[in-house]
Amino acid sequence: MPESYDLGTLTVIGHDVEKLTQALNIPDDRFDDLVNLARRAWEYEDTISESIEFIAKNAKGSELVLTLVFFGRIWEDNQKEEEE
Repeated sequence: MPESYDLGTLTVIGHDVEKLTQALNIPDDRFDDLVNLARRAWEYEDTISESIEFIAKNAKGSELVLTLVFFGRIWEDNQKEEEE
């Protein structure tokens, strides 16, 4: 049975900022950590749902949203590679 996760609340603080991290109020130094978390989730787990659970255990709120975006990009890149 899946665990229950408190995913936090997403707060977007500005639409006129240059960086997504600023809009989501995420420190710039966390950017690489979140990209790496998405990569670890992709490589570590056997199914997409397990990878998403892994991300949910390790990121909350705005960081969770940004990590899922990175995860989606990794997924897209892998799909393109498989098609070639």
